[in-house]
Amino acid sequence: MENNRHNNTLPLKDILSEYIKQPVIKKGIGDSQAVKAWGAVLGASISRITTNIYVKDGVLFVSLSSSVIRHELFLNKRKIIVSINEYVGSNVIHDIILR
Repeated sequence: MENNRHNNTLPLKDILSEYIKQPVIKKGIGDSQAVKAWGAVLGASISRITTNIYVKDGVLFVSLSSSVIRHELFLNKRKIIVSINEYVGSNVIHDIILR
């Protein structure tokens, strides 16, 4: 009796590649990468004063403990959005709310 189970197997790499192309999964990965990009793009000093960060509907919400730095970042918001999207490799962020 021949074992048909092995005839239709695919490499895990191919299965995962197809899985992450699903819109819901792709969006979640992009959101996660955008949060990671915040520290990578802005550096350790900004990461230290970041108290909370999350993405919802393409908006990056960031809470900061310094009002002076918050204002500086607000003035450079467009540049930060472009840098984060370049880091992620797609346009996942369209606005940033600094709190």
